[in-house]
Amino acid sequence: MIRSQSLKRGLAISLFHFTILSSPLFGQVQGSSGAGNSVQDSLGNVVNQDRNSPGRTTFNYLPERVVIRDLKQTTSSSLAEMLKGRVSGLYNQTPTGEPGAYQNMLIRGIRSPQFNNKDIINNQAAIFVNGIPVPYESNFAYDIQRYDFNRIGPAIDYGNSIDFGSIKSIEIIKDPVRLAELGPLAVNGAIWITTVEPTSGRTQFSVNSYFGMGSKPIVTPINADYESQFRSAFYERYASQEEIEKTPNYLKDKNSDIYYGPSNWRDLYYSNPISYNVDFNLSGGNQRANFTFYAGHTKNGSTADETQLKRYNVLFGIKMLPFTWLKASSYINARKLDRNRNKNIRDRLSEMDYLPDLSSPISPNKAAYGSMLNVYDELGLDDNNTNFIQGRLDIVADILRNLQFSTSFMLDYQEGNRNLFYPKALMDGVNYMSAYNGYTQRYVFSNKLKYNKVLAAGHDFYATVGSDYSEDLYRYLYSRVYNGPSDYIRKNIVSGQNEELTGNSALTTYRWNNRERFHLHSLYGQFEYIYQKKLSLKAILRSDGASTVQPDSRWLFSPAARIEYDLSKDLNSNEAFKLSYGFSRIGKPNFSSKFATGPQYQSDLGWQDNPSVFSYYGYATLSRGYSFGWVGYDLKWAYADRHQVNVKKSFLQNRLNFDLSVYREETKNQIILVPIAQEYGYAGQFLNGLTVRNEGIDFSVQADLVKQKEADKGFGWVSYLSTNLNRNKVTALPSGLQEIENGGHLIKVGKPIDSFWLYENDGIFNLASDVPENPQTNQRLSYRGNAFSVGDAKWVDQNADYIINDDDKVLKGRFTPYFYGGFQNAFRYNKFTLDVSLAFSLGNKALNHRASNFFNFIDGSRQNNIGSAREIFQWQQEIETTNYPVYNVWSSTMPYQVNQDLFLEDASYLKLRSVSLGYDLASVFPKNARIKKSIIYLTANNLFTLTKFSGNDPEMVNFNGVYDGYGLPVTQSLIAGFRLDF
Repeated sequence: MIRSQSLKRGLAISLFHFTILSSPLFGQVQGSSGAGNSVQDSLGNVVNQDRNSPGRTTFNYLPERVVIRDLKQTTSSSLAEMLKGRVSGLYNQTPTGEPGAYQNMLIRGIRSPQFNNKDIINNQAAIFVNGIPVPYESNFAYDIQRYDFNRIGPAIDYGNSIDFGSIKSIEIIKDPVRLAELGPLAVNGAIWITTVEPTSGRTQFSVNSYFGMGSKPIVTPINADYESQFRSAFYERYASQEEIEKTPNYLKDKNSDIYYGPSNWRDLYYSNPISYNVDFNLSGGNQRANFTFYAGHTKNGSTADETQLKRYNVLFGIKMLPFTWLKASSYINARKLDRNRNKNIRDRLSEMDYLPDLSSPISPNKAAYGSMLNVYDELGLDDNNTNFIQGRLDIVADILRNLQFSTSFMLDYQEGNRNLFYPKALMDGVNYMSAYNGYTQRYVFSNKLKYNKVLAAGHDFYATVGSDYSEDLYRYLYSRVYNGPSDYIRKNIVSGQNEELTGNSALTTYRWNNRERFHLHSLYGQFEYIYQKKLSLKAILRSDGASTVQPDSRWLFSPAARIEYDLSKDLNSNEAFKLSYGFSRIGKPNFSSKFATGPQYQSDLGWQDNPSVFSYYGYATLSRGYSFGWVGYDLKWAYADRHQVNVKKSFLQNRLNFDLSVYREETKNQIILVPIAQEYGYAGQFLNGLTVRNEGIDFSVQADLVKQKEADKGFGWVSYLSTNLNRNKVTALPSGLQEIENGGHLIKVGKPIDSFWLYENDGIFNLASDVPENPQTNQRLSYRGNAFSVGDAKWVDQNADYIINDDDKVLKGRFTPYFYGGFQNAFRYNKFTLDVSLAFSLGNKALNHRASNFFNFIDGSRQNNIGSAREIFQWQQEIETTNYPVYNVWSSTMPYQVNQDLFLEDASYLKLRSVSLGYDLASVFPKNARIKKSIIYLTANNLFTLTKFSGNDPEMVNFNGVYDGYGLPVTQSLIAGFRLDF
């Protein structure tokens, strides 16, 4: 006993010194609450309790939780795709159904400008896996990219790496105080994922597997004859003889089978893909030591372009109790993902930064398209893989009866690799290869001291103090080779040894490498007082310091507080009735060290059409303009102030449950690029001062509409409706400005941050006399010095100055919805289950750039740019041409330019996402078989969509609300599977 007490004191002293000397991270990170009255052992493990399985019919919704059963019975590999419509306040953007591609998850709206792919990191919700804050890939790789379509490297979204079979629970965290506990990385909201955990008692084993097939979409292929007939209306009305003679060559020869022959490419591009999954979980042990082991493999195939994603996952967790006062636990998870990407010409050219002759598009003929695929498959190379490893070690020591110390070390490491080669036959006689290696690494030290005290009967006090530290490292190594000597030299190995890039010396190689570091240190205190288990007062005081903030403003004080009252105690009712109000201030970090270093410039030394490849003489001088804006002094933390009033109420003996939250969130003092005089040579100046307000209502209701009289007997029906009503607006800009124009976008005080800036279309000028004329100057209405004429678009002259320019654009619509959510239903009859999941979105708009490009065919043929690339899937009828007027496509006013409300469409939708039928076979096995659950199920995914949107899918819209038609369809699939729990 003496040795035990000495060891305890010695360990406590050592851990105390460790707390002071290290700098741990992330406030008091708390896991999801338990299921209520589960039996737990001394390690906190649930003893002999059934895990979530497809056989359970009740939703068992706790606030902001997600039903795990449904996730395990679908084929999508994307976390964002799977969570759609399943919890209030979470909106998911899915630009493409291609497996592995980036997705975006927004909780309670958009807070920062999101004009391109580089911006999405500023709005994306944080993901925590077993308390480990997951780092997203840095956006700094976009700095060397000319085009914004894809990030260099494998570009695999982290959400695709999460194995749904390994998940025990998912919780969407929106409460201001809970987010304050998590700290600045959770400023945009958090998704808290808990995987399978060790269990004590008898050994438990489960296996889950499914096999399914997708259904290729039904499309209407077209050929050059369709396009020629479409263009004939323009040529007959507006074309001169000279313009007729300039008709593209591929449309002139109507005897050519290449373009006018059969358009039979469809079966080479679309297919019925196979998807499958197999996973198993083993756990057991006693109350002093127990474990869990999980392994799984998944293949997710898409109907388009033979794209697919393969995932391999291994997880191991252990908990130990070496002394009654000391607990230790560890968790490690390794995952590998392999991605087969699309073969789009646009994506190929944007990766190369090289444009061949694009005047003749790819042929819709199966033989011609097939020959291109053969070259791609035989000589091309496109290997994309990403490796993930996560680990966590926790030690908890009971120093005194009411005093507990805990320390945690957490690690998340992600490494992506891409080896790429395009042979000469694909690239107009020029081959290309590139190699990419990039990694993202975060480690976290978290230490805290917890104290609890019963002050008197009915008076409880809890206190926690801690110090948190996290360190991120982002790095990439990238090389390109143009016009190599042979199509059989397909790899230029990139090595990062000694911080240098090395490759094949026989090849002229262009190399880039970059690194970024981010450090976050947090000190906090958390205090809570509970009176008679009905009144709770909680306060958090924290100070966060970040390495990416300038030294004189590096630390931010951020308080939080909540008051909660349980009225059911006063009403002597078993039905829940809680009221709460919470407030928090949370720092919003930026992950670029450029803002912390003070005055700087970035000189442009590249070519005009390829800025990332430096010119030889460019090294000898400076050149203006500077593409990066001026960074001065006095740049401070941005932060979010959150307010929430929440009401939880149950009726009819807890069969009807309401959860209502009214919230206001203001994200203040954000850094934004402000235009300055062009003679300075900079793109602008970075200043604090952007404030965006989001306010709205989260509402969810769960109803046990028909309650089963006995388990597994009779009929039961449970419904769950989750909704969010949200609006945002800009409330302040730097230096008191009322509006800022940035890259063709307008940010204006009093308007939504995600509005489109467009001309208002009022028809067409059919007669010369229809064009307004300035009575003072006798000059006709003009655009960029070009007078409007017959066949031009009639745009509203907002300021009546007879000149159409940016002053006449208006802010219209939003690309995030006003109202969105989902509707889930679970039916049960005896041992049968039927689950139906719907999702909806209302009020969001999309700008149809695909239609704009299709009609703007003259500019597309005149200019050999990236927009001139023609894909094989664009040889299908997808645009209702009668919805648009016939403008003069040769006009210098560019009547079919995309920034007009002619192309602004309603992208609202209602989707039936999945229907799943299951049956529990456990009763057919003998009792001594120890089978708890034996579920077989059949699931149909993505069955139908109701929408007014004219494009292929209202969800396949880019992060900035622009629809370009490049998003691969979300696969309709049918899967059959089973789950066994022993």
